[in-house]
Amino acid sequence: MTARLRIPPVPDTVFPGLAGQTAVVVGGAGGGVGTATVAMLVWSGAKVLVVDHAAERLEQLAGRFADAVTGVPADVTTEAGIRAFEQAVSDIAVHSLVNVVGGVAPAEIGHFLELTAAQWQSSIALNFEYAVHTSRIAALRMAEVGCGGSLVNLSVSDARRAMPWFSPYGAARSALEAATRTMAVELGPLGICANSVAWGLIDSPRAHSGTGSDGHRERELIPLGRRGKVAEVASMVLFLVSDLGSYTTGQNLVVDGGLSLRASHDGPRHNIPEFLESEPARRTLQASFARITGVSGTADRVPPGIMPEA
Repeated sequence: MTARLRIPPVPDTVFPGLAGQTAVVVGGAGGGVGTATVAMLVWSGAKVLVVDHAAERLEQLAGRFADAVTGVPADVTTEAGIRAFEQAVSDIAVHSLVNVVGGVAPAEIGHFLELTAAQWQSSIALNFEYAVHTSRIAALRMAEVGCGGSLVNLSVSDARRAMPWFSPYGAARSALEAATRTMAVELGPLGICANSVAWGLIDSPRAHSGTGSDGHRERELIPLGRRGKVAEVASMVLFLVSDLGSYTTGQNLVVDGGLSLRASHDGPRHNIPEFLESEPARRTLQASFARITGVSGTADRVPPGIMPEA
């Protein structure tokens, strides 16, 4: 006789319920992923402490969510900014921390042999060092209160591969992911999860496709054929800080439309390897691609200038 099927218990929420919780978002007033994360946290019921150096935008964000958002103007890449962060969380129960601040300045792009110590230090401060300090401070506060919690550090999907011309940025993001994995192991006994979310090409205020772009490069090189939306990254963050992600820790969750899965030698759109020497095989694969997708697969080599931006 077949045993009776038992339905396992599942959360009774469809949209994560964060009522009664306080989240801290570092870099939430830029109008991109951080701001989308703040909005989703508020709509889920959380109170949100937003730390950002842009005081005017921070004021606008706090005004938009007057009952739920508190702004803390601070530059966390400085000692004064870290002190302000520590003071801001010293008397609240922190349930989650999201570190969004990061990026690469044009002055930090260059060949490994020509980059200066100052360029390296600047990138490490912006993309790694501050997040270690804020994570430690938030985790200490979580431990003091005894509420457990979640740390989420934002990274980029290229951080685990070579990043020519962007070596300081790639190194800093890789270091952040490595540190986050160790945080997960050491903080686990305290009920604190630590994860990273790595985004790819996202249509955000600072990393958009450009007014002259028709989406050609995205359709050619990203498996899903488009740039991501800031809300799609924020949704992954929301998963991790909610009970939906309560048994996920030490992971790097990639949100890049599949771009990082493609080998650099895969041809655009059709993914036929550039080094496939058999012309009959190449023609067969091109015909198969055209038959299956209805799109011509004859654009056999990547034209100059359509490689993805970092």
